[in-house]
Amino acid sequence: MFKKTLYIIGLAALVSLVLVGCGKSQDSSQSSKTNGAGPTSKKVAASSTTSTSSSSMSSTSGSNQTNAQSLDDKTIGLLAYEWVQDEQAKAEGKKTNIDLYSRYTTVIKSKVNGNDDGNEEDYFLSRMCYNGQNSQSSKYNPKNYSSLNFNGDGVADISYSVQGSNVNIKYTDSAHLGNRSEAEAPKANSTVSIDSLVKTYYSTPAQKQHVNNFGNSILTEDEWNKQYNK
Repeated sequence: MFKKTLYIIGLAALVSLVLVGCGKSQDSSQSSKTNGAGPTSKKVAASSTTSTSSSSMSSTSGSNQTNAQSLDDKTIGLLAYEWVQDEQAKAEGKKTNIDLYSRYTTVIKSKVNGNDDGNEEDYFLSRMCYNGQNSQSSKYNPKNYSSLNFNGDGVADISYSVQGSNVNIKYTDSAHLGNRSEAEAPKANSTVSIDSLVKTYYSTPAQKQHVNNFGNSILTEDEWNKQYNK
């Protein structure tokens, strides 16, 4: 009887030890799984942050890009004039200039006979007048064309017409004048992508500032006529 009792007690103790061991093993397994979720959670958060950051950069980049369709007629004309000057410079083997209006760090209102500040280039540019298609002076333009005039012999003038995403430009090809007189200079007709003009002449903050300031400085042809004929 005594031996049977000891046997039962020993068996109960053994079962108790087995159960305790299983419980610890299960707790350890659950603890291991819980700790393993940490890095996974961090990876998901990092991925989300990267995605948000990329989306933000893309949005910012898009907002900085100038939409060619958002430019007004005068601004397109000023960019077209820069293109013409560079084409003439290339033909003559001279240096090009992708920031022609660089001295216009502020608005400098033009006078009817130009702003004579001692700088020949400033004086010349300040004589430019914008003649839009709907102005009173537009009768002097080719049909459906605007123009930038210097009210001189016409050699430096350009006429242009925005046609969808392109601009057609008519100008005097002085670079191929040869031995002919200015009046006999050949006429050129070119079509240029507005996007390419923007990329070259209107992409940096400085270029935009200079072009905009110059555009706000020059007279319209109607204003010039009114002041000149006083």
